[in-house]
Amino acid sequence: MDSGKINQIHNNIDRVIHEPVRLAILKILSLAKEVDFKFLLTTLGLTKGNLATHINKLEATKLITVKKEFRGKIPHTSYSITNKGREQFQEYWKNMQELAPE
Repeated sequence: MDSGKINQIHNNIDRVIHEPVRLAILKILSLAKEVDFKFLLTTLGLTKGNLATHINKLEATKLITVKKEFRGKIPHTSYSITNKGREQFQEYWKNMQELAPE
């Protein structure tokens, strides 16, 4: 692969998705219909604030949706990947595979 092609692929890498925590969140959401805050918190081993920051970035770019509700008197927040998020996540992996050595 020539350097021009490598530069083109590199420039197409989605920087929002490329961050490791957000990449992990999208991977989890791509495999599940919906997950809740507590599941992501324990699975990823993050602080609440750190997870919330990454979730906000993904929501702001419309890669995920956030659903807030009450179960009885207890607040419950869950997340799912959007169609746009799924498409961009797949495109991200396509770009990564093109950069991988043959």
